Amino acid sequence: MDEQKEQIDPNLNADAYRNLSPADQPPIHDKQLQVIIVHKDDSLVLGASNMVDRYWNGSVWFYNGLTNFDRNKYTAARKTESGVCVAAYLDKYDKFIVGEESGLLSVFELITKPETQLQELQCMGFSCQHDDSLTSVSTFKDNVHIVTGGMDACIKIWDTTEILATTFFNQAQTDIITCVQTQVNSNSVFLSTSMDHEALIWDIRKTKPAIGLWKNSCCGLTAASWKFDDENTVAIGGIDGSIAIFDIRNIGVAVYEFIQFPRGIHKLLFNPNSSNQLAGCCDSTEIKVFDSSNNYSSIFENTAHKDFVRGLAWHKSDLITCSWDNTVLRHSITTEKLV
Repeated sequence: MDEQKEQIDPNLNADAYRNLSPADQPPIHDKQLQVIIVHKDDSLVLGASNMVDRYWNGSVWFYNGLTNFDRNKYTAARKTESGVCVAAYLDKYDKFIVGEESGLLSVFELITKPETQLQELQCMGFSCQHDDSLTSVSTFKDNVHIVTGGMDACIKIWDTTEILATTFFNQAQTDIITCVQTQVNSNSVFLSTSMDHEALIWDIRKTKPAIGLWKNSCCGLTAASWKFDDENTVAIGGIDGSIAIFDIRNIGVAVYEFIQFPRGIHKLLFNPNSSNQLAGCCDSTEIKVFDSSNNYSSIFENTAHKDFVRGLAWHKSDLITCSWDNTVLRHSITTEKLV
C-alpha cells in the first residue's frame, strides 16, 4: 500500500489532484500580469493569467490608490475562472469590466460588506457571447456601452447595465480581431484592427457601418490608440514592429510610418494628460515613448522588465507597466523605479 501511495502522490496529473476543490488547491503566488488600467488619481486594476500551473485561471487586484502595487497591499482581489485578457473602467473609479480567455465578460464593483466593513470585489453580472478569447475592450463616452473584439473574429457592442450584447458583427473581419478602440468623446465610432492586415473605421449609426482605413500589404495589425485631444488621429501597430499614424479623414494614407520595435507590437497608448506622448510595447521586454510633436521621435526607452511587457497605463506624466515577470514598474521620462 505504501509503495502504491509513493507512486501516485508525486503524479500531480492524477485525478486526485485535478479534482481538488478551489479551497484545497495549492496557492499560486507568481502570476503573469496581463492587464493594467488606471482611473485618474483614484484607483488601479491589475489582471493576471496563470500560465505555469495546472489550473488555467486568473486573478484581479484592485488598488484604491496609486502608490504601492505590492500584491499583498491590495484593497480587494478576486480569482477568475480563466485568465484575464482585457479590462476597462465603467462609470466610476470602483466599477470595471473584465474579459477572460474563455470569452467571459464580467462586471466587478468594489463594495463594503455591512457586517464586517471589509471591502471586496463583487461580480455584478456576467455573460459569455464570444466563442473564443477576448482580445480587446473599449468604453464609449457614456461609460455604459462598450465594444469588444475576440479571437473568433467577431465584434460586439454591449449594454453593461444588463451585460447584454445589443449589436453583433459576426466575422467582422477575416481573421482574429486584435484591437478595438472607441473614438474620443464618441458613442458610436470605433476602430478595429485584425491579423487580416486591415484596419476598419466603424460607425454603428450607419446602415453600412464599416469602411476600410488601411490595409497593410506586409503583415497583420495588432494594436491601435486614438489621440486624446484629436478625434481624427490614430496610431496603428503591426506584427512587424511598425507604427503608422493616420488622419482618418485621409483614407489609406499614413501621416507617419516607422519601425521602432524588433518584434510585433502588443499595445499602443497615447497619454491623456500629455497627448504628445505615445507609449508602446512589443513581444519583448522593451517599452518606448514617442513625441508626436517631433515626428514621433523616441524620447524614452526602457528594458527593465525581465519578460514580455503586456500592460501600459498613464498616470499624469508617468507610465505604469506590467509584465509576465510579475512586476509593476512606474516610469518617468528620465527615471524609473520598481513599485
